[in-house]
Amino acid sequence: MIGFDYAARHLRGVWRLAAGDETWREGMDLSTEGVFASFWAIAFSAPFAIVGILVQYKIAEASPAFPSSLYAQAPMALMAPVDLLSSLAAWLMTVAVLALAAKQLGAARETAALIVSFNWSQLLAFITVMAPAIAIAATGNAELSSLLFFGVLVFSIYLFWMVIRRNLPISVAIAIALIVGLSAASFGVYTILTNIAVRLYQLFS
Repeated sequence: MIGFDYAARHLRGVWRLAAGDETWREGMDLSTEGVFASFWAIAFSAPFAIVGILVQYKIAEASPAFPSSLYAQAPMALMAPVDLLSSLAAWLMTVAVLALAAKQLGAARETAALIVSFNWSQLLAFITVMAPAIAIAATGNAELSSLLFFGVLVFSIYLFWMVIRRNLPISVAIAIALIVGLSAASFGVYTILTNIAVRLYQLFS
C-alpha cells in the first residue's frame, strides 16, 4: 500500500493542474508503476464516497419528492453499497475510455499521465464532499448542503475538463462531448444497478 505522503504529492500535482500550472507533472509518478499505484486513489476515496452518499440521502430525505424516490424504496444498508459499486464501475469505465481515446488520437505517450492525473483528481473531487457534509451536520440545512453539493459537482466536472484538456490533443467541442458522453454513461450505470437492487429487494423482502 502506498503512503499518505505519496497520495498528498499527487494531490498537489492535480491541484496545480487544476490551477493551470504548467509544472503540474513535477513530483508525480508517471511510470508504469505510478499508473497502477494511482488506483489506490479508489481506496482513499471510499470513505469520502460514503460520506457523500449519506449527504445525498439527507438532502433527498428533506425533499417533498422523497417518498417516491429510490432512496425510500430500499434501506440505506442496500443503497449505499450499490452507490459505491456504481461509482467504482463508472470510474473504471472512464479510465478505460480515456486510455482508448488516447490511443485513437495518437497520444499513447500521454496515457500514463492521463490515467494518473484522472485517478488522483477523483480523490480530490471526493474530498470536497466534506464541505456539504460539514454544512448539514453543523446546521441541518439541507438547502445549503444541496447548494454546496452542486458546487462539488461543478468542481468535479472542471477537474475532469482540465485532465482531458491537459493530456489529450482534442478540441473544446470534442472534450465537451467526451465529458457529456461519459457522464451520461455513468448515470446509466448508476440507474441500472440501483433499479436492479431495488427490484431484487422488493422481490425478496
